[in-house]
Amino acid sequence: MSAAIQALLALIEALLPKLLSGADSALIQTILNALVQVVPVIIQEATDLIPYIKNIIASLSANSATTTEQLATLQALDKQADDAFEAAAAAQGFPAPSGSAA
Repeated sequence: MSAAIQALLALIEALLPKLLSGADSALIQTILNALVQVVPVIIQEATDLIPYIKNIIASLSANSATTTEQLATLQALDKQADDAFEAAAAAQGFPAPSGSAA
């Protein structure tokens, strides 16, 4: 499904200059309606991958061969994954987790 969504978004993006040069509000609404339908799917797909990413980060972090520099990078990636997940949840109307500054 992600390949289809990516192709659709690439097509819309490529056609935007031509479409919008003579666009009326109906055409803009059609594009907007498509975005309204695909954005939640895209967000869900991305959030579905976060646990896998976090498991990889945890495994690498626990490995004794991981250097201090690599561990710092992994911690930054872990925070980035957490932030992305929380932002996606907030965009869908879910409350911030307890203890979150958001």
